[in-house]
Amino acid sequence: MLAETARETGRAGFRLPRLTMPTMGWRIAAAGGLAAALTAGVLTTQVVNVGGNPPASTASAAVRILQGAASEARNRPAVAVRGDQFVYAESITTAIGMSQGQGSGPGDMTVISQRRQAWLSVDGTQDGMIRERPGSGGGTAKVMEMPGCRDGIRVWDKGGKVGTQPCEPEAHYRRDLPTDADGMLAELRRAGGDTRNPRDQDAFNAAGDLIREAYIAPASLAAVFDAVARIPGVTVVGEVTDEAGRTGVAVALTQVQGSRTELIFDARTHAFLGERSTQVRNQDGLKAGQVLDSTAVLKIAIVDRAGQTS
Repeated sequence: MLAETARETGRAGFRLPRLTMPTMGWRIAAAGGLAAALTAGVLTTQVVNVGGNPPASTASAAVRILQGAASEARNRPAVAVRGDQFVYAESITTAIGMSQGQGSGPGDMTVISQRRQAWLSVDGTQDGMIRERPGSGGGTAKVMEMPGCRDGIRVWDKGGKVGTQPCEPEAHYRRDLPTDADGMLAELRRAGGDTRNPRDQDAFNAAGDLIREAYIAPASLAAVFDAVARIPGVTVVGEVTDEAGRTGVAVALTQVQGSRTELIFDARTHAFLGERSTQVRNQDGLKAGQVLDSTAVLKIAIVDRAGQTS
C-alpha cells in the first residue's frame, strides 16, 4: 500500500546521488532542460517577483522563498513510517562527464541523462534497488540491487556469485532530526564536516545532501529551509527551468571553488523542485554559465515494497 505520495511538482530530495555518475573529473551539462538555463537573464543573480509580490533584494527574496518553502512543508500531512518500508524517489538527472585529456587540457565529454527510480530501505535492513534508464524514457533499464544489512551481514549476488561482507544498517529515514531552525542549522554545520571550505558553504551543501532522495518529516523539512534562510550569502537566481521543464526560481550560494549551488522552488507554491550547479567563472576548461549538473525531483513517497510506485 502506498503510504504517502508527493505532489508531482516534487518533494524534498535533491542533489543527485553521485554513485552512478562517471568520476571523470569536472562535469558540465548543456543538454535537455539545461539548454534553457544558458541565458544571461538566468545566469545572473537578480531581483525577482516571488508569489506575486513586488521585487525585493536578492537576499530578502531568498529568505521569502525559503520561508514559503518551510510553510509549504509544514502543511504536508505527517506519515507514520515503519522500518520495513522504503523511501521511493523518482528523478530526472543530466550531467556531462569530462575525462582528463593529454597534458593539462580537458578531454572528451559525455552527456549522461537518466530517469532514475530508487527504493531505499527505511531502516537499512531491507533489500532495495535503483532503476535507471535514458532520460528520454526509452532504452533498456539498468537495475542495481541494494542489499540490506541484517545481523551485521550484507549478502551480495553479482552474476550468480554470492558474497558477504560485514556491515551496519544505513537508514534512509531519520527520526532524530531537529524541528527548529537553530537546531537544524547546528545539524547542517556538523554534517558539513571538517573541511577547508567556509562552514556556511558546507552547511548549505549539507542541506542538499540531507534532503536528497529522502523523505523528511514535515516539521524537520521546514526546519531545513528555515535554517538555510539563516546562512549568510544566500541569494536568488532569476527564473530557471529544471530538467522536467518546470519553471521555478533558485536559491543559491556561490562556492569558493567557482561554482554556484542552487535549490530550485516553484515560484508560486514554493514547493521544492530540485537542484543544479552552475559555473560562475572561467576556469579549468569550464566557462561561466555552464551548468555542471541538474536534477528534477518528480516524486518522493513511502511505499511497502521495492518496485512499488503508487
